[in-house]
Amino acid sequence: MSSRLSRLSAPLGLCFALSLCACSEEPAQQPADQGGSSSPAELPLAIEVPKPSEPVVHLETVEDLSEEIADWLLDFSDKLRRRDLSAASEWLREDFAGHSIAGLGVAQETALELDAVRTEYDVSALEVVGRGDFLDGIEEHIGAWETMDSVIWKTKGAEFQSGRERWGKVKVWMRYIGTHASGGRASLSGYAYLLVRKERAKWGIEQFELTSLQLERREGPIFTNVATSTGVAHQGLRFGQPGNQSYAWNGSASADVNGDGLWDVFHPSDGRNFLYIATPEGTFVEEAEARGVLQPDMGTGAVFFDFDNDGDQDLFVAHEGWLTDEGELRGQTSKLYLNDGEGVFALVTEDIGLEVPLVGYSATTFDYDMDGWLDVYVCGYGRLEAEHNNSWIDATNGKPNGLFRNIKGERFEEVAEQAGVQAGYWSYASAAADYDLDGDLDLYVANDYGLNRFYRNEGDGTFAEVAEELGLLDRGNGMGVSFGDLNNDGLLDIYVANMSSTAGNRILDRLKDEVDAETFEMLKKTAAGNTIFIRSGDGFEALPLEAGGVNASWAWAPILCDFDLDGRTDIFVTNGFVTGELAHDT
Repeated sequence: MSSRLSRLSAPLGLCFALSLCACSEEPAQQPADQGGSSSPAELPLAIEVPKPSEPVVHLETVEDLSEEIADWLLDFSDKLRRRDLSAASEWLREDFAGHSIAGLGVAQETALELDAVRTEYDVSALEVVGRGDFLDGIEEHIGAWETMDSVIWKTKGAEFQSGRERWGKVKVWMRYIGTHASGGRASLSGYAYLLVRKERAKWGIEQFELTSLQLERREGPIFTNVATSTGVAHQGLRFGQPGNQSYAWNGSASADVNGDGLWDVFHPSDGRNFLYIATPEGTFVEEAEARGVLQPDMGTGAVFFDFDNDGDQDLFVAHEGWLTDEGELRGQTSKLYLNDGEGVFALVTEDIGLEVPLVGYSATTFDYDMDGWLDVYVCGYGRLEAEHNNSWIDATNGKPNGLFRNIKGERFEEVAEQAGVQAGYWSYASAAADYDLDGDLDLYVANDYGLNRFYRNEGDGTFAEVAEELGLLDRGNGMGVSFGDLNNDGLLDIYVANMSSTAGNRILDRLKDEVDAETFEMLKKTAAGNTIFIRSGDGFEALPLEAGGVNASWAWAPILCDFDLDGRTDIFVTNGFVTGELAHDT
């Protein structure tokens, strides 16, 4: 794994695995000795990137080279995203020869939802060109796009030739995402093999073998980014830069805080919080200070709910708090802001039962004891700066979770241990729903570095942990969970957002013969991505990844909703993680 990623051990549940090795891929034959210019007369008639005849087998060496190539291709991707093809040409050797993606015939067109179309190109007969024509082929596809939001050439597998001459075969997945001239979204993606060679301490792409290419596009936009025009486009310091060394503050909460029928938005942040009040014109005005929620900063999970049943929305914000060995409080405990009915908040400073130090990462409100007052569950994570997780697949040294029982809108009582939901598993997110239709609310908890937990409400103020019994032991790096009816059978299913890592999968594949089968499968699950659990009989059944179509890369905070009003539940998932040293290093 790259050094800049290895510094971020927070939600990186694969740090251990990624430090071990890298992956390989197919065909055979030795590379042609190509040199000189890439004039058409000197180009080969066909391209088939060769496989090293004596591949490097030392895992650490392969891993180092693989990650070196992965980072190098991310820099190349960044030049393509900027459409700086002149700079991008530096990644292609002078003797480069590869398949052009220009002028390809159409193999198949498929109509997709929302009037989108997928065009699969015919790659059975491809023209071999030099580097100038190769870049012109890319320009032919993306040059007219109005915006270029993302380009990535991601390393999916790599192996290298032993000996003094350093070259290798690299499998890459390419994807260009942007807005085409009609205003609709477009995604050009495909797979290819690269022959990469290192000379004079510099890598270069010598050959490019295209194996698939498809374009998905829609003529008009579905969603339009209006953050800037509506006044909510605040951008803080990138993570890792001076002044922002914490990944903890995150999330947002929405509610009609002032009773005008419009939804407002609260964001905890570093240095200060933000409260955006909606206007009838469709814009927002930032009023955190005037409405009493500017401080304290560095909150994590936030949620609006009616704490005192007076008809307005109060605000709960989780924080990172802990006790020193001397018993002194550090950080902040959770906070409650009471709404006066006009959208002005007062931070409750007297003893209200929130003085329990929790390393809180998110909060869920639900009436767990069915007494008519909303309670709050806080997922406790861990303090990586003080103690790292003690396992990458079954960590047990996370900080406790909290369950704050609402006592008639007057105060809270922390009852997680008595209720059986305290645990200590690096919990990241939770969701509550009545999965068994018995009238009380059950709780799913997504944990980082291990197995998730499902707590069935026993109806007497306690919970029973039944994840294994119900088929819900989802191993991975849990970052979010949401309930919804995904197959329209009237029963609640569960969508779990996990970390999916291309580098993790690439590297872990080389471990297959190095560890026992059970450990290998557990490690692979940590990089496998999101999971759909469909309600089946008395429990749940996990859909295979290829059947569910649920992967969303490094995923967080899923939302299940019928976005297009067709009667079916759709899934929105945020994804990505930025180290802070490079804009494209995610």
